[in-house]
Amino acid sequence: MPGLVGFAQRDPAPNDELVLGRMQDLVAHLPHHVKEAGFLTPALAVARVHTGAIQLERQPRTVSHVRVWLDGELYNQVELRRSLKKPLAESEQSDADLLGALYLADPTFAFLKRIDGIYAAVLHNLRSGATHLVTDRYGLRQLYWTRQGERLAFASEPKALLAIPEFTPRIDPESVEQFLREGFLLGERTWFSGVTLLRAGSFLSWGPGMQEPSISRYWGWDDIRPLGEVQTEDEVAEELGSRFRAAVARHSLHEGGVGVSLSGGLDSRALLAAVPAGRSVHTVTFGTRGCADDLIARRVAQARGSTHHFVELTSKNWLEHRLEGVWWTDGQADLLHMHALVSAQEQRSHYAVNLNGFLGDAVLGGSYLGDKRWTLPEKIDQRGRRLINEGTRLTNNYFHNRLPFFDNRLMELAYALPRPLLSNSRVYRRMLLRHFPEYFRSIPWQNTGLPIGWPGVVTRPLRFVGRVRGRLRRELGRITGQQVSLQAYTDYPTWIRQAPARELFERLLAHPEALHAQYVSADTVRARLAAHFGGEDHSEYLCRVATLEVWLQQVYAGRYRNGRLDA
Repeated sequence: MPGLVGFAQRDPAPNDELVLGRMQDLVAHLPHHVKEAGFLTPALAVARVHTGAIQLERQPRTVSHVRVWLDGELYNQVELRRSLKKPLAESEQSDADLLGALYLADPTFAFLKRIDGIYAAVLHNLRSGATHLVTDRYGLRQLYWTRQGERLAFASEPKALLAIPEFTPRIDPESVEQFLREGFLLGERTWFSGVTLLRAGSFLSWGPGMQEPSISRYWGWDDIRPLGEVQTEDEVAEELGSRFRAAVARHSLHEGGVGVSLSGGLDSRALLAAVPAGRSVHTVTFGTRGCADDLIARRVAQARGSTHHFVELTSKNWLEHRLEGVWWTDGQADLLHMHALVSAQEQRSHYAVNLNGFLGDAVLGGSYLGDKRWTLPEKIDQRGRRLINEGTRLTNNYFHNRLPFFDNRLMELAYALPRPLLSNSRVYRRMLLRHFPEYFRSIPWQNTGLPIGWPGVVTRPLRFVGRVRGRLRRELGRITGQQVSLQAYTDYPTWIRQAPARELFERLLAHPEALHAQYVSADTVRARLAAHFGGEDHSEYLCRVATLEVWLQQVYAGRYRNGRLDA
């Protein structure tokens, strides 16, 4: 996704302007992406690319002796402005201006703990010569960095670093192993040796007299203390609902209106229900025609009165834009998990800001609890930030995603609750039924086929759910007036065996000069491909290897960057 690119250095080079421009080119992917004029001094070069949805003021913003570039946005501006002893001038009303003023008032960066927002920023102190890279407390708006000699280069997308003359892209074998095993990269790892993702809730500083950059953590999950004595469940549900409503109200403010990516699940439905009355909303759903998501979302949209759109996902169109999607996400999003691309252009045609139910099931529903491998914060940081967030980064190319479930006040209460209250969506269901009964009391949930108010609906083993599928089909058929099949919203194993995907996978995975063969056994890949075509399901593995192959071709041969097979 677009964002910030640049470098800080000890000594200028004659081609700095060309390098910065090339970095911008590498993160500008679509015709509506805006490349702002770069800022260059002998010690610093920074430029921004944005989608034209938010933060439209030209950057950098200069507040006294501080220059600021911001990708993303802050949500508690009113509270932060009130904390300033010296009010901002009329000409200093952007989020970047506010960030600069906060830094002027407190150069220790202690103020970062108080910011509610999803953002990444670069601040440059003209007096000290220091440059600072900052990421939000959850690390969802990303910055990558590398040290190349006397130059510190950084970018919202690591591929922008390919423009740095001193940088040679070397694939990290451990990253290959991780991606093929997990389906995503862990921690702060990237595909490239020597390139690091800035940690969540951290800031990096580099300036005169510093041999190496310093990284400081300004926030961690331990900063949220568990609640002592808990109120009744009804009181907790009431307070959660109040905070959730406030978060959605704040996130749904935009001159051009907002939309909701609506599925048959709970999280997107809750977002739609919480959008304040009187605000027009478009809702968009994708999937196979007649799937549960399609039919349930249609019923939910009807309850709200939203303008609803459905985009069908088929064997013919599922691969559209996924090759360039690999490029846009720097090979970090697997081809199998780019479903939302099919509806992204439709969404952009109706709104510029999308309310995204990102990790609502983990924040309020307890779906990340009980993992033997990771604690709740570890799983949010790993699977949430490094896998699920790639889908958000992907569609941010088309429109701006806002993530109300990551509102600080909501998160701080949810994370502080005793785990049994979160487990199996216990208090979440109570909150939804209490605050939005017309959306949840009778409309089914696609996970179970039943409304969440039915006794035992969440804890009932899924093998028993099949006994009520007939009832769900009849009910949705009555609501929609159509015959309902309730098939899955995708069928990737079958679609990979059919044109056009079959030919593409053969080309990527069975070619004698395939680049992935440097890192994984070509015989193993071909055997799995043949087995899949023969009826076995190896779709997950094959899509991971195909993603690797596409990424390697994009980096080293310049192919597939625009999605064309002949490019």
